[in-house]
Amino acid sequence: MYYLGIDVGSVSTDFVLMDEKREIVSQLYMKTGGNPIKAVKEGLCQLGREYESKDIAGAGTTGSGRTLAAAIAGADAVKNEITAHG
Repeated sequence: MYYLGIDVGSVSTDFVLMDEKREIVSQLYMKTGGNPIKAVKEGLCQLGREYESKDIAGAGTTGSGRTLAAAIAGADAVKNEITAHG
């Protein structure tokens, strides 16, 4: 099982996939390019080529586009940057 984190900012959209031992198994950095919807969809497609969605037990989002990313990815948690850092 894996856990997905998505951070959508105005400049970049970052993805991290961790396993049950909290070890990072995949990371993805991409330019948001003024289109956070496209960035999230493209990132999920790239991760989907290597991992199956049924293997992802939970997802969380943060950043300025966190609510939008949560709707697209079906996230379980939506946190602002301050809470996410904590």
